[in-house]
Amino acid sequence: MRIVEDRYEGELRNFHLALRFVLREARTRTIRFYTGFTDHRIRRLWQRYCGGSRGLARHRGKSPHQPSYFVRSVRVRQEASVLAAAYCAYGLTREEQVPGHPDPVPNVVIGMLISDIYDYYSAMAGKPAVSFEHAVFLSQCLRDGHELAVRRCAKCHGHMVVERFPIRDRWCDYCLAHRGAPPQSPGG
Repeated sequence: MRIVEDRYEGELRNFHLALRFVLREARTRTIRFYTGFTDHRIRRLWQRYCGGSRGLARHRGKSPHQPSYFVRSVRVRQEASVLAAAYCAYGLTREEQVPGHPDPVPNVVIGMLISDIYDYYSAMAGKPAVSFEHAVFLSQCLRDGHELAVRRCAKCHGHMVVERFPIRDRWCDYCLAHRGAPPQSPGG
């Protein structure tokens, strides 16, 4: 009996993940990658649970695919760094990762963690500059390690997302902005 329960438990976990992704307006390709569901099943899930009454957008087209998005503006770079710090804390990526290193964690577990991290991030950010699809793409970029990496600021030691071979300083945007300011005391 336990073998059957394990099968349905895995199927139920995939279903819950697919529903969470649909509610965050993820594209079909992204949901398929993390759950293994077919396109038809994902569309039926969206129609059954999210179509019409909830007013959720059904995004079409390609998923985000430009890593340069995360380093193009200060706000996006800072918010991507917050997400990257959480990804590092939960073991989804490592600082100074070797490119092409295989991922030992199953996609469903990674998808659940990304979803939980994004919930927390969007609650903190209010109006996040990084969409859920971009957050998923950021985690993939950082796990691949080909174009983006997580490094520590040389001054404050905070996490920051940088291009794999950065041209600019090794300081975060906050430290660069406060370069000439005297250090603040802990009380104020």
